[in-house]
Amino acid sequence: MCSFTMPYRSTLCEYRSSLEDFATRMDTLAENLVEILALKVNMKSNHFQENYLPKSSFIRLNRYPPCPISSEVFGLLAHCDTSFLTILYQDSVGGLQLMKDGKWVDVKPNPSALVVNIGDLFQVNFLHFILFMSSHYIF
Repeated sequence: MCSFTMPYRSTLCEYRSSLEDFATRMDTLAENLVEILALKVNMKSNHFQENYLPKSSFIRLNRYPPCPISSEVFGLLAHCDTSFLTILYQDSVGGLQLMKDGKWVDVKPNPSALVVNIGDLFQVNFLHFILFMSSHYIF
């Protein structure tokens, strides 16, 4: 049973099975990417699943309608993704930027691609592993 307490309830209910299928596929993709990342940093493929990551994921659907007054357009403040991994599909409007050489650079939307961002949680886990291995070798 689908129950929403927001506008467009009937439209959202119509797409529920499609969104559930999409969520399952993105979850599988994320699991595969995490295994590849582990192998690329010389760990067992299941290292992160066994040691750090609870089985969790979420989908966020955002829609940002165009602002008719360009001087009043604003986005999110500069931030880091705190998650382990972000898989992002951009529409043709774009808006995603990344910091490169101290400057913000637009990420050109590609309707045939997904953007995969390594979040802070992966970086902290990897750093912890390196520090642990370093101290392990010292003893």
